[in-house]
Amino acid sequence: MEGGVSAAIVAFLQTAVLRMIPYAIPSVALLVLDLVYGIKAAKTRGERVRLSTAVRRSTTKLFSYIVWLILASTLAIAFQHNWIEWAVLGLVYMNELGSIIGNYLETKGLQMNWKYVFNTIFKLGGQKVGVDASDVDTSQFVKPIEKEGNK
Repeated sequence: MEGGVSAAIVAFLQTAVLRMIPYAIPSVALLVLDLVYGIKAAKTRGERVRLSTAVRRSTTKLFSYIVWLILASTLAIAFQHNWIEWAVLGLVYMNELGSIIGNYLETKGLQMNWKYVFNTIFKLGGQKVGVDASDVDTSQFVKPIEKEGNK
């Protein structure tokens, strides 16, 4: 009995690990981009960048990605729906892309106007069901960073 349970668990985990390998590549790319633009954004803010802190945060993020990959993979196997895997990892990757874009824009003295971005997404989504989205202007996606004294 113990051998059968162990074999089933090992087979399940092996399948989960094999499923998450293709998703690990974008995770590593996002991790590197986040590290690079995070360092640049910190320097733009005038913060002292310490290599040990950057490595520690990147390592923490690497382990978080591994956990998310395992979670998404095992949920997809358990419920036998690939869309669960795509949805979980899509949310994780979109969150990380938002962070990378925010750090990149910060190096340029800009910040993302998230309220406008979300409104535009809903308008364009509504356009698919017949809502007029002709007034969408992408020039409002970013705005200059507001200084503490300017608020």
